[in-house]
Amino acid sequence: MKNRSASLANVLGVIVCVAVAASLVPRTILKQRVQARSSACSNNLRTIGLAFHNYHAAYKQLPAGTGGTTGNDDPAKSNQGLLGPLVGVLPFCEQQRLWEHVANPHENKRTGVVFPPMGPIPLFDPAVYEPWGRGPDIYRCPEAHPGDQAESTEVIRSLQLPITAMGVTADYVASYGDGTVLQGKVVQGRPDANESRNRRAANRGAFMTSQSMKFRDFLDGLSNTILYSEVVSSQKRDPGVSEIIRDVRGLSQAPVACLRAAEADGKQFWEFGRGSCWADGRPVYTGFQTVLPPNSPSCTSQHGIDEPIVSASSLHADGVHVLIADGSVVFITDNIDAGDASKAGVGLGPGYTSPGMPSPYGLWGALGTRASAERIDVQFPQATSRPRSSNRGSMNTSVWTDKTSGAQLTAEFIEIKDRKTIRLKHASGTIHEVPLHTLIPSDIYRAVEMDVMKKN
Repeated sequence: MKNRSASLANVLGVIVCVAVAASLVPRTILKQRVQARSSACSNNLRTIGLAFHNYHAAYKQLPAGTGGTTGNDDPAKSNQGLLGPLVGVLPFCEQQRLWEHVANPHENKRTGVVFPPMGPIPLFDPAVYEPWGRGPDIYRCPEAHPGDQAESTEVIRSLQLPITAMGVTADYVASYGDGTVLQGKVVQGRPDANESRNRRAANRGAFMTSQSMKFRDFLDGLSNTILYSEVVSSQKRDPGVSEIIRDVRGLSQAPVACLRAAEADGKQFWEFGRGSCWADGRPVYTGFQTVLPPNSPSCTSQHGIDEPIVSASSLHADGVHVLIADGSVVFITDNIDAGDASKAGVGLGPGYTSPGMPSPYGLWGALGTRASAERIDVQFPQATSRPRSSNRGSMNTSVWTDKTSGAQLTAEFIEIKDRKTIRLKHASGTIHEVPLHTLIPSDIYRAVEMDVMKKN
């Protein structure tokens, strides 16, 4: 009887141990998934950084914060100088086909409307001007909340993704530095002299609307200046950081007003959110300032989107990845020294910080300036994931191209079904089933090779 009791106790002990171990498995898998997505985000930033360096090597300058075609008030005939840096570096991110659609006259096959080279304004209907609805996957971070719902299992019979918010959003944003005065103002035509001087004095970041920078302008050193970071785009709808509060008075002289507005009742938001248009370079869409700490709210002043204070943000724990101008990617925590947000930004008017002075926004502000002679001795942790050298770096995930339309899709190979249909899985979970013969020859060969290797 005693032995039977001992055996029963042992069995119960084993059952408890197995149950505990089983309960830990989902947590481990979830943690690994989050880490993998975080690594993918930093890898994308590295690839974007390499693209900017290659762009600079080719053109001896960085793309302007906003630029493009001007001289026509018709939004369909000109992009009105609003295109952002992510458009300019398309051919350096292995997006040559999309770049060709943008850089050349583009005809909508359904309506017959022909758009000029470099397209209409970035906010033009992406269902009519399709390139604006084809934002590359590399411009989106796959990071998600641990509690996200299961991925979609929608099946699409082509390489085209549906025109949705995901197609037009971007999760990576350009650094406009620690300036607070009219950082979103786009110059069209002959600018007002006083406004232009104040804007130039206030802009100390890597990017500036309507003007290009060169690496030689980074007098603080490439290793001490932030080039890009990430943002929780409006497609992910995190109200705390993806929405933009409007009409915050006195914002440029006291950025802390944005923090107060976020806590107040009755605040009003813009109808668009952060990262909501990948092709638009204005800071409210694809820019940020090193003024408020990472994962802070974003606001605009009484001057509208011409004068924002917009923050970097992410769904990682306690911080954001940033791309340093030398090409490295580091992780910056939310509690970085961000100085005194009650102080005015840099400007020429009374009450503002004088140009050439150290950033009033601490280490975070100093990292955003390109030529303020601020010494930075802090060593930040490098992102541990390795950069991917190309979109074709993975054995199963590749860029697939339609031989007729030129449409491209970055997706994971699943199988060749019935010897004539290729099945692919997009990062969103969408399944694409397309006839094998519609792909370019090199993709057909690669698909057959992958299918043989999988079956063996």
